[in-house]
Amino acid sequence: MFSGRFDHSLDEKGRVSIPARFREVLQHDGHDRMFVTNFPFNGNRCLALYPPNQWDILNASLKSKPRFEPRVQVFQTFVIGGAHEVPVDRQGRILIPPKLREYASLDRDVTFSAMQDHFQLWDKPTLAKSFESDRRTN
Repeated sequence: MFSGRFDHSLDEKGRVSIPARFREVLQHDGHDRMFVTNFPFNGNRCLALYPPNQWDILNASLKSKPRFEPRVQVFQTFVIGGAHEVPVDRQGRILIPPKLREYASLDRDVTFSAMQDHFQLWDKPTLAKSFESDRRTN
């Protein structure tokens, strides 16, 4: 299980180091790659990052859904179709593909946020604005 929120920086090539606590979970489970995809969240855009075992569970759960249901089709087209499999290098970094960086408006400062079985990658100012907006409405 993943937990916590960590600020990191994208380098000029679009690589980012996975937080050490998240890497420990990945290494314990024998994962050397991630599935990265676009993800809309509360009116904002971020990326969802799944280890292979959780990606497989997500895909298996889709098989039990009605294939021609419009919401299932949209999810498959957007999330599954938008995914990229990326290796974790020896320094614990992943390369975020340009289209996904553009989708989530990722600049230099980013934040990893745990979601139990996977984690999200946010543009740091976007996440801060999202929290501020949520605080005002609650």
